[in-house]
Amino acid sequence: ATDFTARLPHALSSILTIVLLWKWRSQLGRAGALIAAAMLLISPYMLYYGRYARNEALVGLFGLLTLYAMLRYFETGKARYLYLLTLATVLHFTSKETAFIYTAQALVFLAIFFINRVTRRPWPNAKLNNAFIIALASGVLLLGAAGGYGIYTHGQAKLDASQTAAPLAPEQLPAPIITSSLPFSPLPVLAGLALLAFTAAAILLVRGYGWEKIRAERSFDMLILLGTFVLPHLAAFPIRFVGWDPLDYNFTWPGWNLAALLQQGILRTAIFLIPIGLLSLFIGLWWNRNLWLKNAVLWYAVYTLFYTTFFTNGQGFFTGIVGSLGYWLVQQGVSRGSQPWYYYLLVQIPVYEFLPALGICVGIYYGLRRRLPLPTPVGAARPLPEPESEANSPLTGSPTFSLLAWWTISSLLAFTIAGEKMPWLTFHIALPMILLSAWGLGQLVERTDWVAVAKKRGLLVVILTGIFLASFAAALLAVLGPTPPFQGKDLLQLAATSSFLFAVLASIGSGAGLFYLLKEWDFRQFLRLGALTFFGFLLILTARASIRAAYIEYDNATEYLVYAHGARGVKDILAQANEISRRTAGGANLVIAYDVSAPDTGVSWPFTWYLRDYPNLRPFDQPTRTLRDAPFIVVDQKNFDKIEPVVGQAYYRFDYLRMWWPNQDYFGLTWERVKNAITNPKIRDGILQIWLNRDYSAYAEATGNTHLTLTTWEPSDQMRLYIRKDIAAQIWEYGIAPGTLVEADPYEQGMLALAADFSFGVTGAAEGQLNGPRGIAIAADGSLYVADMQNGRIQRFDREGKFLQAWGSTSPGCPYPGAPPPDVPTGTFCQPWDVAVSPDGRWVYVADTWNHRILKFSPEGKLARVWGHAYYGQDDPLGLWGPRGIAVDALGRVYVSDTGNKRIVIFDADGNYLTQIGSPGLQPGQFDEPVGLAFDERGNLYVADTWNQRVQVFIRAGDDLTFTPLAQWDLAAWYGQSLDNKPFIAVDGQGHVFITDPDGGRVLEFTAQGGFVRGWDTTAFATENVSLLTGIAIDAQGRVWVSDAGDNRIMRFTLQPPVTP
Repeated sequence: ATDFTARLPHALSSILTIVLLWKWRSQLGRAGALIAAAMLLISPYMLYYGRYARNEALVGLFGLLTLYAMLRYFETGKARYLYLLTLATVLHFTSKETAFIYTAQALVFLAIFFINRVTRRPWPNAKLNNAFIIALASGVLLLGAAGGYGIYTHGQAKLDASQTAAPLAPEQLPAPIITSSLPFSPLPVLAGLALLAFTAAAILLVRGYGWEKIRAERSFDMLILLGTFVLPHLAAFPIRFVGWDPLDYNFTWPGWNLAALLQQGILRTAIFLIPIGLLSLFIGLWWNRNLWLKNAVLWYAVYTLFYTTFFTNGQGFFTGIVGSLGYWLVQQGVSRGSQPWYYYLLVQIPVYEFLPALGICVGIYYGLRRRLPLPTPVGAARPLPEPESEANSPLTGSPTFSLLAWWTISSLLAFTIAGEKMPWLTFHIALPMILLSAWGLGQLVERTDWVAVAKKRGLLVVILTGIFLASFAAALLAVLGPTPPFQGKDLLQLAATSSFLFAVLASIGSGAGLFYLLKEWDFRQFLRLGALTFFGFLLILTARASIRAAYIEYDNATEYLVYAHGARGVKDILAQANEISRRTAGGANLVIAYDVSAPDTGVSWPFTWYLRDYPNLRPFDQPTRTLRDAPFIVVDQKNFDKIEPVVGQAYYRFDYLRMWWPNQDYFGLTWERVKNAITNPKIRDGILQIWLNRDYSAYAEATGNTHLTLTTWEPSDQMRLYIRKDIAAQIWEYGIAPGTLVEADPYEQGMLALAADFSFGVTGAAEGQLNGPRGIAIAADGSLYVADMQNGRIQRFDREGKFLQAWGSTSPGCPYPGAPPPDVPTGTFCQPWDVAVSPDGRWVYVADTWNHRILKFSPEGKLARVWGHAYYGQDDPLGLWGPRGIAVDALGRVYVSDTGNKRIVIFDADGNYLTQIGSPGLQPGQFDEPVGLAFDERGNLYVADTWNQRVQVFIRAGDDLTFTPLAQWDLAAWYGQSLDNKPFIAVDGQGHVFITDPDGGRVLEFTAQGGFVRGWDTTAFATENVSLLTGIAIDAQGRVWVSDAGDNRIMRFTLQPPVTP
């Protein structure tokens, strides 16, 4: 399979859709059919999705066949068109769940058409006629009330929309769930009353109008046919209504236990599906046994073939009938994309389908001008004819306009109300719009006297009209643009003035020419010709937009058709894989590792398709060092930080966009924003440039948005490609190879396979359980204090891991959307990251990170003092921003790593400010995201300078308030900048420095001068989750204690003396 063959069915279907319009000549007129074919050909949506591997192209063909079959049966009454209607509908049902909307539209139209005919006929009993109308109107009102209530309550309880095809707008918040104050839901009551009203109306119709007359109506034939075939598919509605899951297909025989049987998904489905299926069978046989059975064979033969995947999946028949609608209903609740209600009306249609949007105005104008046909009387006692005979109730006028107008309006309403709004669904709105506008423009063409036009120099009139319209539009745009005429004498202003003057002169000249030529013209004739000229101009603009979207910018998010779409980076990576594989491994034998991590399966799509011919694929969830065997690695953005310790310095990195969405500034429109867009000339011009040329530069400048270029586009998902340097060295395009092989990890040879000799802790919030433990501190008695971050508390354990005590709870509202409120309770924490104990053991200090403060407690957890507040900057001594590390020196002074403000702040034991160290930067004594703090026995301060990827050492001067950089060393660690990659540091009695590498899941040991000693990796010993080592402390026996925030445990390691060469 190739991209070409994958898209071939869709391309052929779109071609057949256009060819099929030749059969519409009797419905649209010859001119209308040709116009419709041309509009379908150049429609951006029809062309784009006609080449796209989605089912819209198939649905377009089946939808057109459905409409054609309905109109032809109206005209002829021949059974062949009922077979065509059945075939088109069932093929639609096997392709996409939009079949439910299409069929609902058809049934509602047929019902209205049928009711219109029977109510306009005289009834023998006028009272029954009136009663029928009242019952019917009551049913419609009750059903409308039930539907409105359902839509309202459904809209207030959206499910999570976190799907790949649906990024929420950054500024959009989920709608609050509003619960009804009524003691019961009025929905079943309203629906039940509506059903009773419709039942009464049906009885009155049969008694008052007559069964034979009803059966003689062709609309009734199609109503019964479609209704009986679709009715079993609606079983998902009552299943969901009683609270069961229509997607539950499980069955396990529980014995003859009725309660247990009713818990089986398949049996629950059967309880509703079997009676509904029998009801459909009864109605169909009652209507026309022979004709219904033939259509049923056609329907279920096609349906069974596709839904059982050519008889390889027998369960598919039943899961398709119920699960198809059940799944679709669930998706409406998810509301993927969370697009606003005006998504189609104000975004997609004006950007792309402006030609049919304006063309339907012509169609509506001519449709409403036509006299409505009167019904032809039907004999009360006339026998029912054979299906192939001529119509027994022929129409005096074609329902083409009525059907197309209804289909256009109902499509816009239905897809606007539906929860899921996506660009490709605009296809289903555009199709009837094109047909209706083509019908109207066909009427315009046929009403134009072309002989008279030719005699009166019509071609010249058309040319002058086009010049007048174009020049007038140019002059108007010049006045309303960001650089109006007559504003100055610089080059840009003079150019704007000259362009305006030229447009005005062209308008005056062409207008004068038209005035002269039109002296002998009928004004209505000129209006028709002018309208056709105008629509011809729109046709050119539409064709231009269509070609650009389908053949030039088809992969770029500058097009609003592109949504959750693979960016160009996917093909670029594939091209590199093909080239490297061909030149280094031969054929498609390159070893490629690619990210399939949860919850969105990483980069697996579309690489699963594009790398299908590569046998040596290595999908991975969490990056590990085994990936170094792969010379070609593709990583999703959520694993950027985790991959860096793996690839180290041994790979070249290339950044790409994997998937992107169009600009979504249209979210949250208000009248003020609309007014600003209209009145602000720069924004107005920016929007015009987007509409006309898909050029976002003017809009980006007007709004200050820096993410509207193809390299910086947002919203988007990123990915990275890593190519191992030894492989790249074999290919000239990637540069000349270094003389020696670059190590991915310089510490790899010194890593030990070391397991903890003791550990404690399990995931949870009960006493002794942990959730995201960070900093740890060891008291003089050997007990351990743990900053249980996610549980918002400090816990104390003895040296055997036995729980001793805990204090604190999570602050109300934590985590906060911004700064914390001023009244945060002092006994609470918002993600405390570190804890420290004074040398004498009298005090315990806690870095309350997102409350931006320090708390001082007694060893029993009694609060003694609080200091610090939220402040971003270095000019406030007590202003902290996300303090993460804390340590106490031998003098009892408290050192705080003010992480966000990139400094170390020193306080006395009571929180009085003494001094500070550092400023933002890379030079010695400067910091970028300082976290862990520790002292050696000489009182030297060690700082984990995280984002500078180094350890800094400071020596204290004689005044004990001045600190000078003593040493520093760089690390092949701490690559990522995630919220979790915050390392801590400890120093043992020999002056050896131990650091945690959270994303690497390891501990590294160095000498006091920065020489690497050894390290160990704990990821292989994780019991639940991936290791995330953070806090570290060393006890009096020299044993290393480490907190694992990923696996929620505290581990102890006993080290042997390092072997010296």
